[in-house]
Amino acid sequence: MLRHLHVQNYALIDQATLDFENGFTAITGETGSGKSILLGAISLLLGERADLRSIRHSGKKCVAEAQVEIQESEFGAFFQEHDLDFEPLTTIRREIAPGGKGRAFINDTPVALQVLKTLGEQLVDVHSQHENSILGDRAFQFSILDAFSGQEERVRSFTLAFREYRTLCDHVEQLRHRQAAALQNQDYLRFQLDELDQAALDSLNQQALEQELTTLEHAGEIRSALWSASEALGTEGQGTIASLQSVRQLLSKVAGHHPDLAAFTHRVESLLIESRELESELAAFAERTDSDEQRTGIVQSLLNEVYRLQQKHRVQSVDELITLRERLRSETDTADGLEDEIQRLEEEKAIRGAALSGEAHTIHAAREQAAERAEHEVHDYLSALQLPGARLRWELRRTDTIGPFGWSDVSLLFGANKGSELMPVRSVASGGEISRVMLALKASIARHRKLPVLILDEIDQGVSGEVALSIGDILRSISGHLQVIAITHLPQIAGKADHHFKVYKTDEEDRTVTHVTALRGDERIGELAEMLGGKKRPQSSIEHARELLIRN
Repeated sequence: MLRHLHVQNYALIDQATLDFENGFTAITGETGSGKSILLGAISLLLGERADLRSIRHSGKKCVAEAQVEIQESEFGAFFQEHDLDFEPLTTIRREIAPGGKGRAFINDTPVALQVLKTLGEQLVDVHSQHENSILGDRAFQFSILDAFSGQEERVRSFTLAFREYRTLCDHVEQLRHRQAAALQNQDYLRFQLDELDQAALDSLNQQALEQELTTLEHAGEIRSALWSASEALGTEGQGTIASLQSVRQLLSKVAGHHPDLAAFTHRVESLLIESRELESELAAFAERTDSDEQRTGIVQSLLNEVYRLQQKHRVQSVDELITLRERLRSETDTADGLEDEIQRLEEEKAIRGAALSGEAHTIHAAREQAAERAEHEVHDYLSALQLPGARLRWELRRTDTIGPFGWSDVSLLFGANKGSELMPVRSVASGGEISRVMLALKASIARHRKLPVLILDEIDQGVSGEVALSIGDILRSISGHLQVIAITHLPQIAGKADHHFKVYKTDEEDRTVTHVTALRGDERIGELAEMLGGKKRPQSSIEHARELLIRN
């Protein structure tokens, strides 16, 4: 249950602190005093997104903090799953910094907003007058049945499993589209890959082949030049070697007459040796160089194939062709492997689908049993709310295909008067009737859900008089099973509460401030009298207020 609420710098609230107790608590105040501001602060603690416009002073942070009393048997698993320290009196806090950055804490441990929201969904059921619009929503209608049948956790698990199943189905469908596209291009891809494989690219050196082809194509010219060069060096009597020999003889004759001439002689000797070696190597190279038409054809063929492939695939090198070849191989392998992957996933899909089908059948059967019980129990509450002839019925149908709600489809039908035709509730119920129907539903499921706190914001919309007294009786009754906090403008309801807070505004200098105070004894009588007869509180209103409290 909610034990403590502290709000700071939120909307019209500078600071507000409320200490709650078991049972039924009423919160009252004039229209516009800020009653729903408290609900907004609680919504922050339940993980709702913050509106920066709600920060009262833009230079200060907004803080909402609550202490809730919980049982480890019911919440221990949540704290263990999120690695949080469990405390029987757990503290939840939201902080919104001036710049808009927010932080959330559970027992002083920072948590993601979604974690706070998950905990809040297990702690508090908040009903505002705007929630009446969900009465026609199928998910809400199913949630009532599932609460009656005690299978809310089972349905949550089913819904999660169904989403995973749909994701799997979508993945298989995507793979089939990929497979179809791959198969459409498969023959062409394989032709391209075979073409590149046959080119034996890994053992091919394009630069070396191009050089070899140049040599083969100019072999005759090269051989002729080499022979001519060799002859120029060694032609008897007039070649380069003969000239060097003459130079050596001339230098030898005078070498003894000057010390520097010996060096010239040695250099000429070296030139002679190098020239004779060069002559020999040129002759040998010329001997080895010859035209090879067969090899020229082979090299030319290899290069022509390389050039063709490069032009075809718009690449510049053999390395790029190899990269393309491996990509094509990967694509063809992928196409081949898709069928195996699809087959594996189809088997998994069949197993999951069968499990979901069995679970959906169990859930549907439980809903069928719960529908009749819910109809009778809600009817009792509707009678207590001055709608004795009203009927509410869940028209449950088994669907042909499994969906997020299992094998089930539902329509919530309503008839306000005895014997009237049952029609979809949203199309026939008036505003006051919808409020009472929602209260009857909330009161009914309060016995079946484990939520510790039920907060109601103006559930009394469109009602008054005896109906309001009945609403107060019902809220007081269900507060024996869980903590009930009701924001109300009707004294008949507030008078039924065990505890009472008043929300009011004051003008302070250039600003308006909302305050919250706990009422006891004569203070409660005064507030109820003001709600009955206005600020003047005539004696008749005071006596009526006393009667309302005495009836409790």
